[in-house]
Amino acid sequence: MKIEIFPSASGDCVLLTSSDDKRLLADAGLPKAFDDFIASPLAKLRTAGKAIDVAYVSHIDQDHIGGMLKLLSDEVAWRAYDHAQANGGRLGKPKVPRPPEIKQLWHNAFLEDIERTEQVDLGTALASSAGVLSGLNAAALGGREAQQIASETRMLALSVGEAIEVNWRIGPDQLDIPLNPDFGGNLMTARPKTPIRLGALKITVLGPTAKELTELRKAWIVWLKKSKKRIEELRKAHQRDADAIGSDAKTLDLANLSRSIALSVEKDVTPPNLASLVLLIEENGKRVLLTGDAGDESLLEYLKAANLLDASGKIEVDVLKVPHHGAHNSYSPKFAASVRASHLIFCGDGEHHNPEPDVVKGYIDAVKAAPLSGGRTTTVWFNWSSMRATEFQDLWDEVEGLFNASASAAKITRRSLRKTETSMTIDLA
Repeated sequence: MKIEIFPSASGDCVLLTSSDDKRLLADAGLPKAFDDFIASPLAKLRTAGKAIDVAYVSHIDQDHIGGMLKLLSDEVAWRAYDHAQANGGRLGKPKVPRPPEIKQLWHNAFLEDIERTEQVDLGTALASSAGVLSGLNAAALGGREAQQIASETRMLALSVGEAIEVNWRIGPDQLDIPLNPDFGGNLMTARPKTPIRLGALKITVLGPTAKELTELRKAWIVWLKKSKKRIEELRKAHQRDADAIGSDAKTLDLANLSRSIALSVEKDVTPPNLASLVLLIEENGKRVLLTGDAGDESLLEYLKAANLLDASGKIEVDVLKVPHHGAHNSYSPKFAASVRASHLIFCGDGEHHNPEPDVVKGYIDAVKAAPLSGGRTTTVWFNWSSMRATEFQDLWDEVEGLFNASASAAKITRRSLRKTETSMTIDLA
């Protein structure tokens, strides 16, 4: 298994490839980061005739879903171009790289209108999480005040609007990409006893549970009640896109196909970090834990519910995607001491003060206090660096200064994305 790490601004974007050439794309960063850093490398898969088997959106914050929406919109533009070419249209060739085929999308989002959303039967969709939910308490919501989370997240209201757009993009009248097929198209929730098979990969959904998704639905409905006019504008725009793919029009407006619809910020929308889709991916004895922006306490509850913690309450994995970009509100010394990894991936370019130097130090201190079994080295990966930074230089100087002689003596190394690099790859073979 290989894990390719892309620069994704303040968001996440990693690509996992199995030994039998199956691929899972985990998030796609912010839209601009996708355009600048991710679109061209992914387009090489299309050129090579290779697909992304699963596109996984950990949760609906814009720095995770925004780039995925841009990827899907770019493919809509290319399909409209293909249709125009086949039917004598005069649509110009898209100026964006063509993304690879997406075979299925994993994404938790409710419906786009209040009446249908409020009637969603969570009991049916989330029945598989009932056993896990019974072991949770209020601490499973992350143990952090919502105001603290909100203050560290930007463009909150974009989340719900973009999630609705993603659902439309993958619909049968546009890209026709299956949604959550292993869950019958329903919301994906904790199912530790029934992993998903993707070629050689075994993928276990550890979270969220019904509790987190119930909280997400509350925020979703608040947004919908304030946004009826915007939803109608989105609906009309997407109908134009669907018509462009399947109509016999001679000329089509490409700008309507590839744009991102800007919604104004609603500061009272609570971000859905706590409903992050958490995955454990395994192949040939190697384990990768993808956490989205889940809270540290929630993650420990998920691992406990899945019987993945040993008698001392710890787990060792090969790769940990550090939750929430290394923010304080998804970190605790207990989590760093409990979830150990040979490779720690921090995604973030310094915006929102992430990765927090104190959090990075906390993970380093955890390794110093209790080195990995078998004397293994711990490598800390950053998808940005002081060499790339045009802002937040002091933060990066502080982070990189943590990797000193004492860290080296504890077998802790740093790997940062260099200025000329387009990605970095962890090879677990």
